[in-house]
Amino acid sequence: MAALPFTLPKKKTLAGLGIATASFLLTVLLFRTPFTHETLGVNIFEALERKGPDLLMRIRGEREHTNNLMLVRIDEWTVNNVGTYPIPRDQVGTVMAILAAFGAKAVAFDIFLDPPTSRDSAETAVMIQLLAETPNDYHIIGPFIPSRTAQASISFTDVDSTAHYVVGRFGIPAPEGLPFPRAPYLEVYPFAELAEVTTGIGHAVIIPDSVDGIIRSVPLFVQYAGRLYPTLGLALAMNEMDLKDGQISFEVGDDGTTVHLGSLEIPTNSEGATTINFVGRDETIPSVSFYDVLEAGLKQDEEFLSQFRGKVCIIGPTTRTVGDYYAMPFSEQTPGYIAHANVYDMVMTDNFIHQANSGVQVLFLILLIGGIGFVAANRPMRVGILTLVGALVLYVLFVYFAFTSGNIVYNLIEPMFGMILCFVATVSYRAATEGKQRKMITNMFERYVDRTVVQQLIDDPKMLKLGGEMKEITLLFSDIKGFTTISEQLGPENLVKLINAYLTEMTGVIMKNRGTVDKFIGDAIMAFWGAPIDDRDAAFNSCRAALEMQSRLDAFAARWKKSGNIVLKQRVGINTGPCIVGNMGSESKFNYTAMGDAVNVASRLEGVNKQYGTYIMLSEVTYQKVASRVTAREIDKVIVMGKTEPIKIYELIGLADKPLGESMKSFLQTYREGLAAYQSRTWDEGIALMEHAMTFVPNDSVCTLYVERMRLYQLNPPDANWNGVFVLGSK
Repeated sequence: MAALPFTLPKKKTLAGLGIATASFLLTVLLFRTPFTHETLGVNIFEALERKGPDLLMRIRGEREHTNNLMLVRIDEWTVNNVGTYPIPRDQVGTVMAILAAFGAKAVAFDIFLDPPTSRDSAETAVMIQLLAETPNDYHIIGPFIPSRTAQASISFTDVDSTAHYVVGRFGIPAPEGLPFPRAPYLEVYPFAELAEVTTGIGHAVIIPDSVDGIIRSVPLFVQYAGRLYPTLGLALAMNEMDLKDGQISFEVGDDGTTVHLGSLEIPTNSEGATTINFVGRDETIPSVSFYDVLEAGLKQDEEFLSQFRGKVCIIGPTTRTVGDYYAMPFSEQTPGYIAHANVYDMVMTDNFIHQANSGVQVLFLILLIGGIGFVAANRPMRVGILTLVGALVLYVLFVYFAFTSGNIVYNLIEPMFGMILCFVATVSYRAATEGKQRKMITNMFERYVDRTVVQQLIDDPKMLKLGGEMKEITLLFSDIKGFTTISEQLGPENLVKLINAYLTEMTGVIMKNRGTVDKFIGDAIMAFWGAPIDDRDAAFNSCRAALEMQSRLDAFAARWKKSGNIVLKQRVGINTGPCIVGNMGSESKFNYTAMGDAVNVASRLEGVNKQYGTYIMLSEVTYQKVASRVTAREIDKVIVMGKTEPIKIYELIGLADKPLGESMKSFLQTYREGLAAYQSRTWDEGIALMEHAMTFVPNDSVCTLYVERMRLYQLNPPDANWNGVFVLGSK
């Protein structure tokens, strides 16, 4: 018995999981290691992943935010009207004083102010005088931040004495071991006179992402000379919350440091940076022109200036000539002070972004890629595609709602890439390995079964078992009546044409009715239903095929009758029973066939037609399965040649959904009464009924046979143990 070289489901599963494992490892290599940067010089995959949160923010749009923030922009309108840049310092002091006078809670100036020179000393003096009377004014420092490697060599107590003694009082004592960036010195800081009248300072460091240059985070603190200096937005928030040094603590963890500000917990990454949760587009935070504030103050325009009451104001440049623009998630041209404003708002609304646990993300990655690998390896292509699309959509929705409802960021691009990679790789593997299997299945079965059945086998090769298997099937044998005589009439060449045309016609009918053509034996056909694909309607489909074969033969025979007075009739035998079905033969040559006692019975029934003058004979087993759906008549109870147990046999007349004429109804009713009389040994009554039946169907061969048999029994009655069984003496 030959075995088909089909891939077992277990092997396919292992192949799918193997590809999934490889896809997982490759995804991790590309997204979580410096491999691409070291080999290609670019971090393309890491850059793609960084775009994920940006996309989520843009889709989410504007988030809940404070209403006590106002931006004052030094724009083109301001520069054109003032007539110079930098803005004269007396006007800077005037605007900051105006904002404070009209109720601003704090005013921050996000521009570095160098020590005064002889040219601007008078303006500086005016500014210092105004700011001395202005509460809650804030300025910025610009620490020098070397590379991460160089920071390790900076002494914790390194001090640039001038800067430290000027701004040191604003710093927070820094515990050792914190990951915040260290600065060996301050590049810019408020000069001494300005520092004396300043309420507080914040650092202005915003470091573009090293991968794609987009501003997504800021160092929450910068360490300088053993002290911590908050970013400007945090400094303004700490002022509003009136936090003291003792209310600030740090918790260093494996994934980053958590900063405790009173009851707030601010997450930072391993380098001490916090991700900015932008409130929305740049224009979401209201802004006014610096010059409009200056002009309104000079005019004492209380209606205009009342909008600053209770607000925190940040003054910053937006004029293109200054070039203080950066790429941020909502725009590639965003003024730098927008970042500080968003940090302030994020702290005040407790809207911090939390990176999802790395272990959980790896688990998700394994499950998603593994699931896609399993489905793609074991299910039809359409199921795999639907699963992939469904998994992608559901995961994107999960990531989106995790972000919008809990500010939790899960990797977006990495799992999507991994799933698609795994699916493509698995489908490619299946195409390569199953191409031969597909071709082999097609070659083996397209001659036996309909193309739709072949496609089912290709889609699900598990329907085919290795070797043979026991199945209940329905078998059909057909043979041409009087084939020897026809052969003599036609001669070899015409006979070949006839047989080829006949077998082609009958094979088409069998396949159309979901049958499997097993073999041709000269003019005979062996076919079966229920294998290789299970068919709950096998018995009925075989009956329908047999009737259609007879109908098609009538049209076929009419054409050949014109060619040489050839009369074509065929006999069919049908039986249902358990058989071994599979590939039988030698290792080098085998055939998909059925073996078993049911096969022999079906073959015998085809020959039994000859003795009764019928054309389609059913076994009792087959008849019982289709009794309500066909029209048939019981023929006899016989013991076929080679068997010892009697079986009932039936002649198939038609399908039940095709109504009979009144004459045929009367014939069948009378025939059944005559058969009952025969079986009850009332010979005279039986003969009369059978002869009466033939008035509806003249010369019916079965009625004629029973009349002759009952007349013989009148002369020579069977013994007392007779049970109506007739022993057939030939095929």
